[in-house]
Amino acid sequence: MPSRCPLLCRVFALLVLALSLPALHAASAGEEPALLLVTHARFFTMAPGQQQSFLGYMLVSRDGTIAALAAGDPPAAVHAASTFDAHGHWIMPGFISAHSHLWQAAYRGLAANKTLPGWIADLYGARATKAAPEDYYWFALDGALDHLQHGITAAYDFAYGGTSWDNPAMKPGAIDFDTEQYRAELASGIRFVHGYQVEKVPPGTPAETTLAVARPRLRAFLDYTAAHPSPRALSTMLNGSTAFNETPQQAVMEAALMREFHLGNQSHYLEPPDTIAAEQAKFPWFVDGGLMQSTLIFGHFIHTTDAILEQTAKAGAGMSWNPLSNGRLASGTADIPKYLKYGIRVGMGVDGEASADLADPFENLRTGLYAIRDKYQSATAMSPYQVLSLHTMGSADVLGVKSRLGSLEPGKYADFLVIDPTDFGPVFDPYASLVLIGSQRELERVYVGGQLMVDHGHLLHADADEVERQVDHRVQSEVKTEVPAIEPAGVK
Repeated sequence: MPSRCPLLCRVFALLVLALSLPALHAASAGEEPALLLVTHARFFTMAPGQQQSFLGYMLVSRDGTIAALAAGDPPAAVHAASTFDAHGHWIMPGFISAHSHLWQAAYRGLAANKTLPGWIADLYGARATKAAPEDYYWFALDGALDHLQHGITAAYDFAYGGTSWDNPAMKPGAIDFDTEQYRAELASGIRFVHGYQVEKVPPGTPAETTLAVARPRLRAFLDYTAAHPSPRALSTMLNGSTAFNETPQQAVMEAALMREFHLGNQSHYLEPPDTIAAEQAKFPWFVDGGLMQSTLIFGHFIHTTDAILEQTAKAGAGMSWNPLSNGRLASGTADIPKYLKYGIRVGMGVDGEASADLADPFENLRTGLYAIRDKYQSATAMSPYQVLSLHTMGSADVLGVKSRLGSLEPGKYADFLVIDPTDFGPVFDPYASLVLIGSQRELERVYVGGQLMVDHGHLLHADADEVERQVDHRVQSEVKTEVPAIEPAGVK
């Protein structure tokens, strides 16, 4: 590995240092010290145009954002409450999962030999609908902590909604499912987008009828989140159900909620090979209902057509690619190079741990890269750097948070990983080493906002044993709240 940056790298470092001078001056002028100073690290920033790594330092402000990041040693006058000497180890942004179901960590390994329809029947029909809201607190907490342990510092969480609006037995407690999972997301320390399960419009019912029920329930949840603010809570989006419904009124209702509450929407679409024609036929519902906009994310989005891709790109919508889950459920391979050529924004997700089984972004990277190369029968169809950028900046982009996450740059949150490259052996291409060889074994530390969350696999701010005990007890217990076994409202 070269020990010196080329000219472009030095120019970049000088520009970063110039932007950082006000923060450095404040840190050396007797004011409250910065939160963290990282020295002697090799940085892989994933910032646009900055592919070359460099040896340098990073200063993290008290608010958890990056105050300075530059090559070389920090000025002698710079001080921080804590200093971490990386001893040449590698630092990269935390992975971002653009598509996760945190609560599904309670059901790892389920329906191992079934494709999506049978898997859904086993998970939802036989299990998920029998769990109470307080169970979902522990399920989601377990998943969030597992994400952190594997180096995922931010995730879109498809929360379990628990009901359909027309089930009278569930109306009084329906909001509890989302609030319990939101509490778990906050407690875990992960950064998150909360995916709120929107109501499902029954066939033959006008969108306005469902809106009358959905609007106050959504407002109550948003009021709850406003009363419990946190920099870890990035936003709330709708878990869309248009592709799972039998009426185009679903899209009309979801679009109305998006406009009224200024929310994005992530909708599972075109995932299983079993229903390709039926789901493709519903694409006009997305268009005519008003869902096709830049705040829409298609989850999975495998079995597309050129017409669908063209309109998706024109609308500025994005998609979340979930290679581990797609391979496990035999759903197919999304043609990511083609999507990127169309100009569609692509992020990556580890999906739920009941279908991907491990929230492991390294395995997700490799699975995705190999699937694309197999599909094209070409080793140049996608590079390690390209796939790594999709799981960092790409995911930040589709979630609407690329100004705050996805790369290591001054002003962004200091969410980063420390990688021990010792076991990589000779390094011919550092990005190839990260993607082709990297694993949890090399993951030394996980930071969120400059706060150390995981040290050599050990959670520092959670009782992992108690969480696992709670989850095991609640999954295995035969005593459950009396919840009718209803059809899930369009979530996977």
